[in-house]
Amino acid sequence: MNDAQIKELLKEIRGEQHISPLEKDEIIIGYIKEAEFDINDKSGEKINYEVDLKARGLLKNYVLYSRYKTLAEFKQLYVGDYAELQAKYYNSTSVQ
Repeated sequence: MNDAQIKELLKEIRGEQHISPLEKDEIIIGYIKEAEFDINDKSGEKINYEVDLKARGLLKNYVLYSRYKTLAEFKQLYVGDYAELQAKYYNSTSVQ
């Protein structure tokens, strides 16, 4: 994501998760970038989070769980969502 997309997502997350103005933007942006990397890495594709709203929701939930330091729980609860994204973005090759 570019900086404008991250700022837009930051604003959206702040509104949805009722984040205090005292919580610094840089920290939340760090969580957004971590979430983007993790989801893209697990799906094997660079996802467009403005188009794929299911992936966008997963990213926002990642941020929520990151803020509360409960990523292990997040990974357990959302393993099915990760699997769906892997299946959606899977690119078959003839390499064996």
